[in-house]
Amino acid sequence: MSKKNFLFIINPSAGNGRSMSAWKNIEADLKKNNVNYISRYTFQANNSTQELLLRLKNIDDYIIVVLGGDGTINNILNILIKYNFKNPVGYIPCGSGNDFARAIDLPPTPLKAWHHIYNNAVVKDICVGRAKINDDYHYFLNNIGLGFDARIVELANGSHLKNVLNKIHLGGLVYGMFFLNSLFIQKPFSIDCNKLNSSKKYKRTFLCTITNHPFFGGGVKIAPDASIFRKALDIIIIEKSSNINFTVNFLKTILSMSTDTSVKCHHHTVKKMILNVNNKLPIHIDGESSYEDIKQIRFDTIWFPFLV
Repeated sequence: MSKKNFLFIINPSAGNGRSMSAWKNIEADLKKNNVNYISRYTFQANNSTQELLLRLKNIDDYIIVVLGGDGTINNILNILIKYNFKNPVGYIPCGSGNDFARAIDLPPTPLKAWHHIYNNAVVKDICVGRAKINDDYHYFLNNIGLGFDARIVELANGSHLKNVLNKIHLGGLVYGMFFLNSLFIQKPFSIDCNKLNSSKKYKRTFLCTITNHPFFGGGVKIAPDASIFRKALDIIIIEKSSNINFTVNFLKTILSMSTDTSVKCHHHTVKKMILNVNNKLPIHIDGESSYEDIKQIRFDTIWFPFLV
């Protein structure tokens, strides 16, 4: 890399403090090796983090390195795109799921991830998903989920167990703990999927995941052939049946993506797509959940430079 000025953005809450422990070790390494850097911390309010970046002088001269979880890197990415920054971005995973780190094959520990970024990484454009939900644009690196997986995220993020497991570096298990619970809570819903010149209605949608790479939910390979280095998105739609064996077959499908079951699983790879929903549903964007009164979502992709 020609640039050697680094701006570290640290989310002190990520991984229930794991990011602060990681930053302590990384900062010691930076000082030991005389690396030119500045550091800043994120805030709870997105607009405060946004103002932090806009106030920095000569920000274009810096490579940005984010310490946090998937939600943190999503937040920073959306700010950079909104204000048309083109700084290469490096990521040091310190969250619960860390699916984006899996997608770009980062070393699993923060200090090793930093050493990879500094010594071996190259700047490469990666695919970023873009979703226009009603009238607002959202950018995502991992996936957007409607229904079942969003319900898991909603329950997990609202549970004190997530913090407890994060303390012992097992935060990813929290999603599995609410897996079965969500099977019984989530009700089927109707969506229209429009791609190119074709349209398909799914009346009993149980899970609808739009993903940018193979992983969701802390390591489950929902789309094994997806890649963050191609300009396309993979859409997985699973319909709920009244079959008594639905729960068992759904588990087999979601964990292995096997098609040898009675579950109606639909897989599309697209560059552009429109989903018409017209439902009030749980939705998550890169693991951050909310309820949205959704009418329509338009999907496409853009490129953005990352250190991989």
